[in-house]
Amino acid sequence: MTTIKDVAQRAGVSVATVSRVLSGYPYVSAEARELVLQAAEALGYAPDQVARSMRLRRSNMIGLVISTIENVFFTEVARAAEQAAHAQGYHLVVCNTDEQIEREENYLTLLSRQLVAGVILAPAPGPAAGRALLQASPFPLVLINRRIEGLPYPAITADDEQASFECTSWLIAQGRRRIAAITGLPGATTTEARRHGFRRAFTAAGLPLDPADEVAGRATIEGGYQATVALLQRTQRPDALLAFNNVMTQGAVMAVQDAGLRWPDDIDIAGFGFFQTARLYRPPLTLIDQPTHEMGTRAVASLIAQIEGRNNGLSGDLVLHNRLVAAQR
Repeated sequence: MTTIKDVAQRAGVSVATVSRVLSGYPYVSAEARELVLQAAEALGYAPDQVARSMRLRRSNMIGLVISTIENVFFTEVARAAEQAAHAQGYHLVVCNTDEQIEREENYLTLLSRQLVAGVILAPAPGPAAGRALLQASPFPLVLINRRIEGLPYPAITADDEQASFECTSWLIAQGRRRIAAITGLPGATTTEARRHGFRRAFTAAGLPLDPADEVAGRATIEGGYQATVALLQRTQRPDALLAFNNVMTQGAVMAVQDAGLRWPDDIDIAGFGFFQTARLYRPPLTLIDQPTHEMGTRAVASLIAQIEGRNNGLSGDLVLHNRLVAAQR
């Protein structure tokens, strides 16, 4: 049976160097890394990851716990995170909570038992109280997309309030005066930030805002569809819609089409999140392009810095920039 000593002898390096290379440790010269990998392949050596995990009390796995896999936002975040983790010698495990705190707790418990090196968490809506594992996490942890007030973990988020303000202001500049917001889940920090930006745009323009024009819908295609249907049935129908995520935007488009209306002539449509199929819509939609790739990459970098002891894990909040892609018509 081939051992790590055999690999070291064939590569002409120390056992410690072989261990660092096979553990994914970043600070090894390219030449030494290549020698070790070639020797390991030639000898057919595969390290015993289970034994290594038990010895170190952690594995080279990173957990990514997301709030809804249906939303392409998280698909793109997961892809970027997997690429970044793989480049540093880590493997990514994705868990989907469907916005349920109970499932979030179950997955965090499972990941803890699997001795993951750390977790990137897109938290379900809700306060810190009652989240026992998050009060004193047994592993390094980074929050993405949303924050949980009162917890000391670094968070990678985006400037959602400013993006909502800019998008609503753009709709107002196009002559829209009765703009409705499909707001999604109450209590989520993203929802609250986007609602504040939406309201701030009306205040800045000196326009009144009817509270009835803020409609909470489930953060799904069907939720966006049903919220839009309800809005279109009003005596004073909105002349524009702002959906707070991309799946609700798609639901809004379907509802407008089913009602026999056209955008932007009858009602304009804007939404958070750029999605590839939006390029098929004619006329184009106004969308807020979110920094999904950068969010996934930065979250992995922050987490690995904690795992490898390069910061204390109690700082490093980062707010990324959303980009308004206004429809050119």
